Amino acid sequence: MSLLAVGLAALLGAGAGWALGRRREGLPLLAAGVGPHLLPDPALEWLRRIYGALGVWVTELDPREEGPHAERIVDAERLSVAQISAVDRRLERARDQEQSGAERMDSGTLVFRAGAGTAVGVLLPDGFEPHRLGLVEADLRRLLDGVRRRPHMVALAQAQSHDASLESSGSVGLRLAYQLERALDAQVVVAARETLSETERQQASTAVAPVRVVGVSGRGDRRLLDTLLPLHSDLARVARGELPKITVPGDPLGGAVADRRQRSGAVMLLPVLVGDEPFGAVAIWLPGGREPIGALLAELNEALTNAGPRLARALEADKRQADASSDRLTGLLNRRAFERILTQTDPRGPREGAMVYADLDKFKLVNDTLGHPAGDAALIHFARIIQGQIRGGDVGARIGGEEFAIWLPKTSLDVGVRIAERIRIKVGTTPWDWNGRNWPLSASFGVAACPETSLTLEDLPAQADAALYVAKRAGRNRVERAGG
Repeated sequence: MSLLAVGLAALLGAGAGWALGRRREGLPLLAAGVGPHLLPDPALEWLRRIYGALGVWVTELDPREEGPHAERIVDAERLSVAQISAVDRRLERARDQEQSGAERMDSGTLVFRAGAGTAVGVLLPDGFEPHRLGLVEADLRRLLDGVRRRPHMVALAQAQSHDASLESSGSVGLRLAYQLERALDAQVVVAARETLSETERQQASTAVAPVRVVGVSGRGDRRLLDTLLPLHSDLARVARGELPKITVPGDPLGGAVADRRQRSGAVMLLPVLVGDEPFGAVAIWLPGGREPIGALLAELNEALTNAGPRLARALEADKRQADASSDRLTGLLNRRAFERILTQTDPRGPREGAMVYADLDKFKLVNDTLGHPAGDAALIHFARIIQGQIRGGDVGARIGGEEFAIWLPKTSLDVGVRIAERIRIKVGTTPWDWNGRNWPLSASFGVAACPETSLTLEDLPAQADAALYVAKRAGRNRVERAGG
């Protein structure tokens, strides 16, 4: 068992023993501090019982899904369906607008907190003692922090289960983000500079390395994880060594998540170096706008110095692993790796998800008119659009020539069509030029889904391919459903 797993087990045991002791004493179960190892249960149920609450809610935007994810524990005997739905809607609004407070509702008093795409709430009954509201609010702060840290803890546990020499850039980034958050009491984002392929370096002398978010601290927006930063965002430029250490106002991420609320104040950007070579960068939202000094500055510098070689090794290991399973031109998965993912469980059994097949329109004309290097550049352009438009848990692949496939797990046919349409629009509205000449690109898409068009995953590729053929025959630059 890994050290982290042992630690989590010990914390869970200690937390359970502490909670039982608090229960015997008749004291609030969570007010003394409960960590995310107790989420989602039993913390939600304990919170409901100790305050005699009508319900406890958690709602969050999940980057792996098209829409929010919600958990709730309610007293169904004291709440109607309409009352539960009213709280659902109010917390969704609080989540989207990052509101916190207390509000009187028909069923009781709702106390809620929200931040970074997550909201939590407790519905208190009439007659609840006002002097205990401070305890409720403190427990909600801890609950919100725990929910937001939960995916990071899972990722860290998974990373810790492997030998340290096999660290991924994601595990290095998460550890660094959390270390700096604890030391500086600040929100932290860690980004890593990816290596350009040989083809990308050859296609244009001005090609710049992409920069990806590999770590977000507990206070940050976890939707940022694994997103590519805009090429000319301040954090990306520091990660590539184009800018030195700087402090900037506003958003150094260049709007990487479109609906992300921006924190005001100064953000310090520092490179992660090995010698003089940058391999990434960190963004630190400075508390009170003050840069760290003295012991805090020394701890910050030591953390970055230690992280540099680890991040460099992890990026190299990530690249070796990707080379074995990736298409060398586009960086997406190759056909073999894509098929391996689809067959990790029995393809003949039921498994919910959508399959998208895509094809660049009139690709032969691009090759014949502009030459094969231009065709390669167009494929890279299309692949980057796919990467930018799909969600965290989705899988994109180049399966041959100008043909691409996208697997959308736990996704309905309607959502699969919407995602394909989103990619189609992005291709048509994103300029692409070759040697100074603008060339319009478009793509066609076919979508199939289990269980809507097939009861088994096994038939989805053939169905999506057939729908793509229909889209081509119907005039190109369109999305078609299988069987439609």
